[in-house]
Amino acid sequence: MDWERTPADTVVVESEEITLRDVVQAAADGVDTPEGLMEVFGLDEGTAGTEHFQSILDVFLPAIARMRSGGCGGG
Repeated sequence: MDWERTPADTVVVESEEITLRDVVQAAADGVDTPEGLMEVFGLDEGTAGTEHFQSILDVFLPAIARMRSGGCGGG
């Protein structure tokens, strides 16, 4: 899935109604591992949808880091 182009309200973990927005917000709040996300959301390993956490972090952690450094490339 192309997480960069996926709408923020897309449900990632259906059983808990966790959206892409929720995952990205947790990453912005400092959670930087799939295990950390599972802990924050109170999920067990193997919960359907958690297999996407790493690929979501791979897309959004660099973007979050660029925004924090002021290097987001804006005009």
